[in-house]
Amino acid sequence: MTVGELWYGRSARVRLARAAVTPLSWLYGSVVATRNALYDRGALRVHPASIPVISVGNVTVGGTGKTPFSAYLVGELISAGHRPAVVMRGYGDDELHLHGRMNPGVAVIPGADRVAGIRAAAAGGADVVVLDDGFQHRRASRDLDVVLVSAESWRNDLRLLPAGPLRESLRSLDRADLIVVTQKSATDEQAGDVMRAIRAEHPGAEFAIAALQPDALVRASDEQAMVLDKLRGERVLAVAGIGDPASFFAQLRKLGADVTELHFRDHHDYIASDAARIVSKSRGHKYVVTTEKDAVKLTRVWPANGLELWYLSQAVRLTEGYSLVASALANLFKRATSIAE
Repeated sequence: MTVGELWYGRSARVRLARAAVTPLSWLYGSVVATRNALYDRGALRVHPASIPVISVGNVTVGGTGKTPFSAYLVGELISAGHRPAVVMRGYGDDELHLHGRMNPGVAVIPGADRVAGIRAAAAGGADVVVLDDGFQHRRASRDLDVVLVSAESWRNDLRLLPAGPLRESLRSLDRADLIVVTQKSATDEQAGDVMRAIRAEHPGAEFAIAALQPDALVRASDEQAMVLDKLRGERVLAVAGIGDPASFFAQLRKLGADVTELHFRDHHDYIASDAARIVSKSRGHKYVVTTEKDAVKLTRVWPANGLELWYLSQAVRLTEGYSLVASALANLFKRATSIAE
């Protein structure tokens, strides 16, 4: 039984397994609730920052699009004339390279101590920080708390770890300044239904919907782009080691590809034998396509005798709430100016 089956499956066998580990979820939940209560009451210190901080996070484990949405906000801030930096925990170096690729020239500061990272960003000349995966990192202050929710995996009966994917109770969404429903393969109607379901439980929250859509097929070796229509009707070996591989595979099928799926665990650190396995499975396929996150690591070990490795680049488009996000970003600097005066 995979972790995904345990968290989302509905068979009798899965429900029994989920029930067996639920006491561990209760224990985990009590620890998280106690920690949050200590922050809420001021017993645990929140460290202020000298520049505005935007936290982008979620309440579930992986798969909501934090990295591309964080990069989207960085792009918006640059367009508005600001000097953003990204501060993140960093798992390996795939996400660090992703930010560098999506927004060239922007400082990306990794490390477990996000407070120190924010200070380093300010000392390096940044006038705003985007904190990638910062919702649970309450030690660092933030001026805007953005929480992402995946339209594909949202259910109102999700459980806390380890019986489910929740990192903390859904009640914690009340801390969010903005809840963004992300959609990869979900329809607009499904994304809207998720937004309305969450709004019913959190009527005071502000909402936006962000579509993460395939933008181009890119050759990993030289960044040469190809139109997506080239995938239509072709056999594609799809390789994914991300939190929500099902949405990636669904995107390829929506583009008309005949997809063979190959899963790896989230944040998988590919080695030469993994690449050899992929090449072996690619026989009879026209393309090997992976995610941009996976391509960063796979390129290093990709054999010269294999099919060319391609990745599906993603573009973020706000289908609802664009003006809300724009005004939230602008207000950060209005507040900062008023405080300085």
